[in-house]
Order: sequence, then structure tokens, then C-alpha cells
Amino acid sequence: MPRTKLLTCVAALTIVAATASAPAYAAPARPSVVQGRAQAVTHTVTLVTGDVVTVTTLAGGEQTAEVDRPDDATGGVHVQESGGDLYVLPDEVFPLLSTNRLDRRLFNVTDLIEMGYDDAKTSAVPLIATYATKAKTKAAPVGSRVVRQLASVGGAALTADKKQVRAFWAEAEQNAGITKLWLDGRVEAALAESVPQVGAPQAWVAGYDGSGVTVAVLDTGVDATHPDLVGQIGEKVSFVPGEDTSDVNGHGTHVASTVAGTGAASGGTLKGVAPGADLIVGKVLGNDGYGADSWVLAGMQWAAESGADVVSMSLGDNVPTDGTDPMSAAVDALSTKYGTLFVVAAGNDGPETIGTPAAAASALTVGAVDKQDALAYFSSTGPVFGSGAIKPDIAAPGVDINAARSQQAAEGSGMYQALSGTSMATPHVSGAAAILAQQHPDWSGQRLKDALMSSAKGLDNSPYEVGAGRLDVAAAVTGTVTATGSVYFGAFDWPHEPGDGPVARTVRFTNDGATARTLALATQEPFAAPAQVTVPAKGSADVTVTGDPTTVDPGRHAGYLVATDAGTGTPVTRTALGLVKEDERYNLTIKLVDRVGKPARDRVVVNRAGDVWPGVYEVNGALTLRLPPGTYSLASYLDVPGERADSLGLALLVAPETVLGGTTEVTLDARKARRLDTAAPGRTQDRQRRLDFSVGYADGGEYRDAYVIPLWYDDLYVLPTKKVTRSTFELATRWRKGEPPLSVSWFDTIVQAGSSLTEGSDRRKVVYAGDGADYAGVNAKGKIVVVTRSDAVSPEERAAKAVEAGAKLLLVVHDAPGGLSEYVGEQPIPVASVHRDAGAALVALAKTGRLTLGVTQRPATAVIYDLTRNYAGAVPDRPLQYRPSHRDLARIDARYYAVRDVDGAGFRYDMTFTPSVGFREREWYPGTRTEWVTPGQVWHEQHQQGVWMDAAHRNAYAKGSTTRLDWFAPATRPAFSRTYAVQNGRYRDFMTVNVQTWSPSGETLEHGGYIDWGEVPTNMKLYQGGKLLHENEFGADLQWAEVPAGRLPYRLVLDASRPAEQWRLSTRTHTEWDFVSGSNEAEDFVPFALLQLDYRLETDLRGDVKGGTTQRIGVRAGPQPGGTGTGRVTSLTLDVSYDDGATWQKVSLHNGVGSLKLPKRGYVSVRASAATDAGWRISQEVIRAYGLR
Repeated sequence: MPRTKLLTCVAALTIVAATASAPAYAAPARPSVVQGRAQAVTHTVTLVTGDVVTVTTLAGGEQTAEVDRPDDATGGVHVQESGGDLYVLPDEVFPLLSTNRLDRRLFNVTDLIEMGYDDAKTSAVPLIATYATKAKTKAAPVGSRVVRQLASVGGAALTADKKQVRAFWAEAEQNAGITKLWLDGRVEAALAESVPQVGAPQAWVAGYDGSGVTVAVLDTGVDATHPDLVGQIGEKVSFVPGEDTSDVNGHGTHVASTVAGTGAASGGTLKGVAPGADLIVGKVLGNDGYGADSWVLAGMQWAAESGADVVSMSLGDNVPTDGTDPMSAAVDALSTKYGTLFVVAAGNDGPETIGTPAAAASALTVGAVDKQDALAYFSSTGPVFGSGAIKPDIAAPGVDINAARSQQAAEGSGMYQALSGTSMATPHVSGAAAILAQQHPDWSGQRLKDALMSSAKGLDNSPYEVGAGRLDVAAAVTGTVTATGSVYFGAFDWPHEPGDGPVARTVRFTNDGATARTLALATQEPFAAPAQVTVPAKGSADVTVTGDPTTVDPGRHAGYLVATDAGTGTPVTRTALGLVKEDERYNLTIKLVDRVGKPARDRVVVNRAGDVWPGVYEVNGALTLRLPPGTYSLASYLDVPGERADSLGLALLVAPETVLGGTTEVTLDARKARRLDTAAPGRTQDRQRRLDFSVGYADGGEYRDAYVIPLWYDDLYVLPTKKVTRSTFELATRWRKGEPPLSVSWFDTIVQAGSSLTEGSDRRKVVYAGDGADYAGVNAKGKIVVVTRSDAVSPEERAAKAVEAGAKLLLVVHDAPGGLSEYVGEQPIPVASVHRDAGAALVALAKTGRLTLGVTQRPATAVIYDLTRNYAGAVPDRPLQYRPSHRDLARIDARYYAVRDVDGAGFRYDMTFTPSVGFREREWYPGTRTEWVTPGQVWHEQHQQGVWMDAAHRNAYAKGSTTRLDWFAPATRPAFSRTYAVQNGRYRDFMTVNVQTWSPSGETLEHGGYIDWGEVPTNMKLYQGGKLLHENEFGADLQWAEVPAGRLPYRLVLDASRPAEQWRLSTRTHTEWDFVSGSNEAEDFVPFALLQLDYRLETDLRGDVKGGTTQRIGVRAGPQPGGTGTGRVTSLTLDVSYDDGATWQKVSLHNGVGSLKLPKRGYVSVRASAATDAGWRISQEVIRAYGLR
């Protein structure tokens, strides 16, 4: 079991005291079970900092989040929830985030899981690094490798091995020449009479079909054997590791044939827009339709260097960007260097969702319309995030586009298929660009872009929806006058002054015809232009167009400059115009004051209702921000002096509801902060602490920050707040306390990470060894060594020297206020720190040579306190003290079973907010522990030994109650719980079944026990009558299993086994369930219940009963927890075997209890059955359910 430790770098502390036999216990109280239902899923994600995040979704959709910090990490971790996404942000990343050196997406755990970057799916963190140096070859920091150079962005794609990522982070954090570290995110394929709709046949008649023009298609590959593409494709290159250029996805083939397909498979009917063009294909999206940013960047570079005139990219990211991201920057750089035109899909995510690379200024960004030229409901619209610039640039048909179907794809049939999306619109424009490039081989990519835009057909839409209009190839080919495609007049900041406008921009008209053209010009407010312009033959004319923000209200304003022939009134060109007049903005001044009244310097997080993520600002005494009106939450965690001269405090300064409607000042004043203090009965030490607040906004949005506090902080403070009126607010505080793992006479210590503890007490002499670098003249053998911390000696060296000198305990006196928490390497002795002032007295006594100290080591604490105290609506202006007595709490007598001494890990999560944040602590089984918890709090608890997980449903305990909880208790058998699995369900003619195969028996806790998938043999079969319907050869679940219509009887059979040499008990089980299920017309799965059996035979903590004695055994049958409809139990039987099921003996039961006369040695196997008056049945065998000693 890997070592699990606290965020503070305190050593992994063991928490269960071992005992040899089962003690007597009081009559158990049943915890209150909190209802919920959902499938639980666990994901583990290693961050670029080396932190390992485990997120588990529980029944009902709640989550728990655990962060295992690297050994040498010394800070805390913020767990934030904003915009529905979960962020895990270690303390050390905030300076880099606030200076824009780090991509925040690297810590968006929700996105990392959705992108497939969790640890189960990838062993490396994918990154893009941009560098300050202009060297062609970029170096990889230690622990990473360069996947490919990305010259277009002055960077490189890196992968940092998750096993070495901490070393990578240590170098990258110090710069290593890196200007910014980005997540190498994933883009996806952005998915019709359409060719005639855009006027391509007229271009063909005119002799232009794209011949001689090279179009690069960057997509999922291509089926080069498709009849429509035979002979059309030149070079093919795959940038997807491990995949060739074939197209099992089908998206790339569809796109390529829309650009340049011959229509051969349709007798020429379904030609592409430019059937004469030459295609080259770069596979940058994998067979699943997704690709890394770095694959796309490499493909773009290759396409431009290969001489492509046009690059067609039906792909993108749906996260809005300002166009400074690596892919957008690469489009602009390559367009400038090579004159290439990049045609990019706008995306399929609706309003204001222009992502990368569609946001690139030089890209020709394509939206989608249907066959009636109506905007497609899915088409992404502008503006560009941040700047307000116009995107998309043009629209094209993208609904039900019929094009070539890859014959390498599994889905669909036939030679063609209809797909919809801006992916389908994009190749129409790419083909049109090829036609125009054939007609005008000297035109640059920008000139092609302007020509296609200015010749587009006008639609009744805003430029922020369709750009200049719908693609019109015929108009582009036959027209002789082109104009600037779009003009953006900028964003005008609040407050608005008369001097804001008007602002002038230039629109250039170019006439390639043999005669001059006089054009009438028309536009709309707030734009103005001359009434007409004359464009000379073979020449250009510039027109000054103005945008005047003073004539309109704040908001986004768009229109067109339409040029028509002055003589005939025929439309000639269109230019999209845009202007943003900023909504009101006000100054928000934030002042930060420390506990002695001086200006303080720290980070302040500012979150506005509706923000995608909060802003992080460095405040040095005061900072003024210019922000839109709204409701804001402000928070800072400020280091402050503690209660003693050598103590360190942390103050949470939060203003949960700041309404900005004018110039506003907020002072976060630590002098007003109240001390937050929680104490448990008896002498204890903090093991985990968390401050956690949540703000719910009136619009339904939420911002939450949970901070797991390092143990070097001695005192905590919270700023009182006013009661919120427009929002909801709650502050949750959480403590886990236990016995001190190391007690040294009269002073407190903090055990350092990596050191070892051995149970017991003794007294030893004390010597002083300076800074611990040199033991010359110091006799440390068998003694306690005291040293003073110094930067001149590393923690590992300091500890290693003490071990080498024969010390039995090393005490390090801190040289600064607060506690000291360092990783000392893996050491065989205890290493602990002492506060500065107490340490000074210790040093003085140690120097006398006459000091002897008593030492008690507790690797396992026999007592745990899990305490919470929450404040809803406001933080009160009074001392925040929580000092419960045992009478105020609920008691749990916890018993942890194991067949042999084994390491484990576990934790009890408070479910105040979701995700609940906590850290599993190391445990040793078997053992018992007394646990005290805050009553009324909802808890979720889980424990793990090796690959076996035992998790409880959510529970609450009553004040003054005593509850016995058994973990991993025999008889372990298949059962159901609401902890992890969905209720067995029926949706129409589909069925879902989930069984927790290795669930412990117990009377007072609803458990769900399982062993990791694939670790042990498991087989499940579902029968209807005698017919086998479905089989899972590896697990105990069936998902979306199709079953016959109507109400019919079914039989479910489960066989599972695990190696006797490892597990000893419950080595083999066989269970059969009979039940009835019928079709329904529900909109979701409707739960149904099966029967389950529970066993009770009092054993010791190794699962053994004394042989040669008479014992009482109980068996109980009923519906699975929370289930109904199974009927009344009418029969219950029990047999036992002492020869692993070779022979069986019937047990007479009275009210479910029977008597066993046990042999002296061996094992007890059980076989039970039950039936109900409704026809439900269960029969179950558990081989070696109990041992005999």
C-alpha cells in the first residue's frame, strides 16, 4: 500500500491500534442513513506539480476529492469549484497563475478527466511550453521529453512522465527558459444540394475547379481507396502516435470529399466543391475524433511548409479564447510567413463559444447554415472572447451534408453519409478558396479571405453570427471588385466620454476589371461611410468608414458596409462591421491590512457571479480593479502573527457578497478577524484541518474554495462578515484530531515526513549537535539529538547524519515562527520539529549534558475525533470556538478486520459540500479504535486494504449515541448497497445490475465492498427462463443489458473467487437470484430490488472463532437496502460445511438464529437460501466464510 500522508508533509500517520481479540461492546445504535442513488466512479489524476488527485462520485452525485501531495511539497492546496468545474490548486502555482506563466486548465480536474488525461488512460502529463529563446531546438526540462518542436509558437510539445513530474515541475517552476506552460489540450472534430447552394457549378462552367491548387485537410485521416478520392490525394502523414492515416472515424473522409471529391461513386452527382484540387492529408485527430493540440500544431506546420495554398481544419476547442493561445497564434504566424489561408470551423456550441484555433485573427472562420440559409442552431457565434472582435467570418451549408463515407469506418453503410456541423461547412469554404486560388494564383491567403467574405450572400443575421454572409462561389469567381472582409472598430471603455468617437477605419476596394466601377455605399448606425466611391480599373480605392459609439447605447453593435453598382443597384461587395461599447465599469479598490494594522501583501481571489473562473490578483497594500457591476466574492488567506511570539497564524479574510454598482472600496482587515479554535477532550494533535466556504449566487452559479491547511500554522482566524442578502453563504470548518504520534516530555512536536515511529515509551539522554552537519565530539549513540534548523544543511542530510551517528530521535528546533514541516527522506528513526522559543530552552538544557527526556511513540492512535462546525449566512463577530465534551458528540466503536497484519488507508468525509475534501490516512489492520464525531453531520467513510475497498453509505449519528462499525468483517459475500452502485434498474427493455462482490457483513452500517476490476476471477450471467441473455466474464455488473419485452422471470448467477493464500477467508462464492421484471415507458431507469443475505457470527478481528466450542450464528434475508417489492420472506435455510463445501449440515433456525458445534480447526463455510411470497429467491454459498483457531 503506498504511503498516504497529510498535505503538510507530516509523516503518514497510522491510525488503528492493533488488538488480538474482539472486545465486548455496548448495544449498537443504528446510524441514520441518508438517501441517495447513483453510480459511483473514481478517477485519479496526477497534476503537473506531482500532486495526485482522486475524485470519487458517490451515490446521489456527491463527490469526494483527495489530494496526495509529493513528499517534498510544503504548501497547502485549494480545491475550488467554479463554473461547474473542479480545480485543485497547490499553493505554489498561484504566483505563476497571477503572472500568466501557467495555463489554469492544467489544474481543471474536471476537464483533465473528460479529456482522458487521468492516470488510468495516460502515464504522462501532455504539455506545450513556449520559450523566450529563439533557438530552433527547445530543451526539455528534467523528467520530460520533447515530442515535437513547434516553431510556429516558439515552443515545443512535451510529455512529463507522471512518475517524474515533480522533478519536472521543480525545474519548470524556476523558469528553465519557459515563458508559459500550457496544457496540451484536446480538440475534437467539429461535424448536404450544398455544392449547388454555394454556386460551385457556375465556377466549374467558368473553368475553375481548383486545379493546380493544393488543399491540406487536417482531420481524422482519410479513406484514400474511396472511389470519390482515388487519385485526388498526394502525401499523407499521421501526427497521431501509433495510428496510420486510415480513417476509421469517418470524419476526415467526409471533409476531404466535400473539398475535392469526384463523386465517382454517385455517377458524378455528389462532387466536392473543388474536384480538381490536389489534396494532402494530415491526420491530427485520432480514431476517436479527438487530438492533442500539439498534433494539430505539428500538422499545421507541415501543411504550410509543404506548400499548401489552403489548409482545411474542421476541428477546434469549445472553450472561448482571446486568440493568444498556441494554436491561434500558430495560425497567425504561419499565415504571415507562408501566405497560407487557414479555413477553420467555428464550432458547434452556440452563442459566444469561439474557441481555438477559430479565434485566430487571420483564420477564415466558418459558421453553419441550413439549406434555407438559416443559421444552424448549433453553430458557434462570436464575438472573440475578451476583445469583442468579429467571428465567424463567413457561413456555409453545414446541415445534413451528404458526402463520402469512409469504408474503413464501422458505423453506417453505403458509400455516402449525411452529417451536420461546422465541420461540414468548413470544407465548402476550403474548396471555394481553392477555386479562387486557381483563378488568381498570385493572391495571398488574406486576399482570398477578403474576396470570399466580400462576395458572400447577405443574410438576416448579425456579423457575429454569420460573418459577412453565406459563401457564394459564383459571385466570388465572376465578380471583379473585392473589398476588405471585415472591420472591427474596437471596444470603448466605460465611462464613456464625448471624445470616445467617432473612430475611423479604412476599407479598401480593389478592381480587377478593365473598366472603372462606381459603387454606392450604404451602412447603418453607428457606422458611417461616403455615399459612393469610384474604383479605377486594375486599381484600388480606400474609403474611410467611421464608427461612432456616442450615438448608441452600451453593448455590441454590428452591421455591414454594402456596396452596390451605382448604375444598376446590383450588390457588389459586403464588409462586416463591429464595435463594442463597454457596459458600465466601476473601480473596486481592495485594501489588505495585517493584524498589526500595516498594509499587507498577498493574493486576493475575486469571483463574480457568472465567471467561468475567478481572478487571482497580487495586492500590495491596495489594488484598484476596473470591473463590471455585479455581485462579487473576495477572499484572501493571509499569513499573520499567531498568539505567541514564535507562532504563525493564518487569517481567512472573506467578503462573500460585495455588490459593485459604483466606485467601491473593500478592506480585508486582519485586525478584525476572530480566532477559530476547536478543541477535543483530552490531549490531541491536529491531523487534518480545512476551511471551506461556498457562495451561491442568485443566478444559480456557485463559487467555492476549500483550503486544506498545513499544520505549520498554529492559529487560525476568520474575518466576520455581514449576513448575505442576495446570495447564499456558508463557512464550513473541519478538524481531524488524534493522539500525538510523538510526545516528548513537556513540549509539542511535529513529526516530519519520511521518519519512522515504533510503539512504546522510554527515557533517553539528550545531546546538542549544532546545525546537524558535524558530529565531531558529539556522542549521539542511543540518545536524543537536538539540532537547530539551518538552510546550510538540507533536511535529508540533517536526518541522515543523525542516523549515522546512532541517534534514536532527532529534534529539530525551528528558526522561524510557526511549525516546521519538511521531508527528511526515508529514515529509520523519528524526526520531529520543535517551535523556536520552546526549542531555545531545550537547546540550553541540552548543552548542559545533564538533560534526560521521556519519549512516547504512537504509530497508531487509539482515538480519533472528526469534528465540524459550520456558519451559514454570515461569519459571526465573536470568538469561533468549538470545544465539545464527549457528551456533545457521537461515539463509534470501530473494528477493522484482516486475516493478517496489513497496511491500509481510510478516511471519514464530511458531506457539507461536494466534493468533500479530505485525505486518506495510513492504517494498519486488524485493530480497534474509538472514534468521536460531530452529531447530525452527514458522513461518508471508506477504507482500503490492498485492492479491497470497503465503503459505507452516507450516515449521520445522533448526539450521545454509541455505534459499533465493523469493517471488512466476515462473512464477506456478494451484496448490494447504495454506496457505489446504482439501484438495479429497468428502463423499457434494458436492465442494469450492480453487485458489490466482496461486501462485509454487519448490522449497523450499509457497506459496499469490491476488489479492483480484473484482480480476481468474477463471472456474472443473466438468464430468462433457461436462455442465457448476457454474460460478464470479468465483473459483477451488467450495463444496458437488453431483455425481452413484458413481465418475465429472470435468474442472475454470480461466481467469484480470490486466492486463499492471500485472502484466506471467503475464497469462493456462488450466488443465484430469482426475480421478476417488466417493461416500462419511463424516461430513466426505474429501480428494482433483489434479495440479499446477511450473516452474523462473532469472531476475532482475524475472522476466526475458537474451535471446539458451540457458537450461535445468525442469518437474515430481506430486500437490498432501500429496496421494496420483493415480497414477504416465507422461507429461510442455512447449511454449514467444514470441508470447503464437500458435505453440508443443516442448521435449525429460530428467528434466523442457529447453533453450531464447531470442530477444533479448519474453516466454516455457509450455504443459505431465502424465498418470498412474490416469487423472489436467493441462494448463496460462501466457502471459508470463517476460520477456526
